[in-house]
Amino acid sequence: MYNSFGNEKTNYDQKKIHLFHGRTVSTQFERFYINASHDELIDPFIHQHRYELLLNNAVKCRGKHIFLLVFIHIAPGSFAKRRLIRSTFGSILSFHNKRIEHVFVLGRIENATMQQEIAHESKIYMDIVQGNFKDTYRNLTYKLVFSLFWVNNFCKNAKFVIKMDDDIIINIPLVVPYLTEKFKVEKSVNVLECKTITENIPVRDRNNKWFITLEEYPFTKFLPYCAGHSSIMSIDVVRKMYRATKNVPYLWLEDVYGSGFLALLLKINMFMPKCYVEPVLSGLYEIPCSLFYLNILKKDSNALVLWNTITKNEKRLDCSF
Repeated sequence: MYNSFGNEKTNYDQKKIHLFHGRTVSTQFERFYINASHDELIDPFIHQHRYELLLNNAVKCRGKHIFLLVFIHIAPGSFAKRRLIRSTFGSILSFHNKRIEHVFVLGRIENATMQQEIAHESKIYMDIVQGNFKDTYRNLTYKLVFSLFWVNNFCKNAKFVIKMDDDIIINIPLVVPYLTEKFKVEKSVNVLECKTITENIPVRDRNNKWFITLEEYPFTKFLPYCAGHSSIMSIDVVRKMYRATKNVPYLWLEDVYGSGFLALLLKINMFMPKCYVEPVLSGLYEIPCSLFYLNILKKDSNALVLWNTITKNEKRLDCSF
């Protein structure tokens, strides 16, 4: 059950709580986000979709039967991490005859030398897309909507899409059969799966990385949302989310905005599978039965150990969900 939300500037009024798409939200929240005025929907990237492609690999999905597209949010300067991903799960282009593609999503940078290096990298590997928004932590919502924009324009033939950060390792030998089963049981639409965050409050400490002002979000609690490190979506969800961005006010917390606000508006229910993600400090000492592994220390050596464990156990996986 979804939580009720009160405005921090007023007393919590139980009479103002009502249902929206079967979920309880306050009338203040509805006015603030669901029934937003035109003046709140003028962001050139979020609402007007004025994205320009500084780098594009439009042929990535063209003419292919893509089962799974993975788009990876990564910093422009993370050359080593991109190499690591290409050498681990990113090296798997097909599994059980299911086509997989990977795309690194970047924003604009000011460093001309680094930009030349990225352009050269893109020519070699043909797996980078870069938008015209500045690549900063507080612009992650721009990066999310740009990713939706790119999928809708250049890879709408994919069946499923995974959005992930660069500290995640995908258990490809488990993810592909797991998603394939959804087709068999006709549950391959309205898919939004992730690690769900159901009880979280805005940070009001100005010294905190996640500080958010009352003007940005004037409520005492967040809607339930997906943890930002990863999520699985069916292609219909990607399409609907992209269209819905034009009608939802901007919030720089991309996980709250995407899987919280947009999912509420679209009546999409989040679901967390039994073995969705496992945080790992170093190695893995058991059969890898999680769909994703979170490399907590962000060490490349740990990621390699995790991937080697996954590949060694590929034929012994017997995991239930």
